[in-house]
Amino acid sequence: MRMWHYFLAGALLLAPALIATTLLGVAFDGTKKHLWAGLFTATLGVGVHTLVILFMLVTGRVLREAIRARRLSDEFLGELNAFFARKRAYPLAGLGASSIVATGVLGYSSRGFGISPVWHWLIGLATVALNLWALQEELRALKENQRLVDRAASELDQLDRAQEAAGLPPPEEPPPAPFVSLRNGLTLLIAPWLPYLYWSVVVWRGDFGQMSVHPWVELSLAGAVVTFLALKRRSAASAA
Repeated sequence: MRMWHYFLAGALLLAPALIATTLLGVAFDGTKKHLWAGLFTATLGVGVHTLVILFMLVTGRVLREAIRARRLSDEFLGELNAFFARKRAYPLAGLGASSIVATGVLGYSSRGFGISPVWHWLIGLATVALNLWALQEELRALKENQRLVDRAASELDQLDRAQEAAGLPPPEEPPPAPFVSLRNGLTLLIAPWLPYLYWSVVVWRGDFGQMSVHPWVELSLAGAVVTFLALKRRSAASAA
């Protein structure tokens, strides 16, 4: 399956989920039905939009690595830079995910912070419209991105066949990325607290006593250890 196939499957679930959550809010405002529908939609929406961001980052990294290590044509790098410069999918993915989370937080703002529930409805309706539009733009961008990846893969196949015909050894596989890295450490350090904050602020309306810090604190401590080891390794490499 292509990367846009996975996104399309998520989008086909997210679009009706957004509409269903809105309708449940009209019929069952403030009830558990609307709450659980909103929680499902928020989780799904953040996941779907995150897929777009990950696909874009991975594509850029793979093509740049192919240009560096396999002598892929530099025109692909130019096309990739132009693609990111003119496409709105990347910022739209961030806005779509942020708007869904903001709508969920405002759902309980009237009870926890004294903000009028009108803001929840206004932001919620804007969120539905924004996300339905963003999903179309993201799908279009992913399809174009896939065509660029397919062209790069085709050229790499031609390079491999030319090397094989010339009797040259195949290129060495790059070493796998180490788990102990600064990126993995910071991700593991910060990410566990996002669901903790969501449940504490949105679901339990700011009552942090209802939420246990486990296993979030253990995961965060593991991230701190990985971050420390990565920084230590980087310092040792710089000193050498």
